[in-house]
Amino acid sequence: MDRRHSPRVCVQLPVQVWGLDAFGQPFTDSALVTNISAGGIVVRGIRRRMRNGEVLEVRMGSSRSRFRLIWVGESGEMGMQNLTAENFLPDSILAHCAQAAGAC
Repeated sequence: MDRRHSPRVCVQLPVQVWGLDAFGQPFTDSALVTNISAGGIVVRGIRRRMRNGEVLEVRMGSSRSRFRLIWVGESGEMGMQNLTAENFLPDSILAHCAQAAGAC
């Protein structure tokens, strides 16, 4: 049984990620959101050493949210928890997309 509180949708959304890497150096990188829910995202494409707990800003067009880095996978994916009240996509859109696309 899935323990998630909100639908998770597989996507391919280009974003810009801003923050500090594991060495305290500021960066801006292009990345790809591969998975999104109301509570967080999975991002691929950041080629920097990162530290769990770091707060990053993710921008998609005019939308921006702050996320806390929760995990870094061996394949370069990063799981991030949304810290901003607003989401990239409203819950109603996420639910509709999840029903149409099926589970990830």
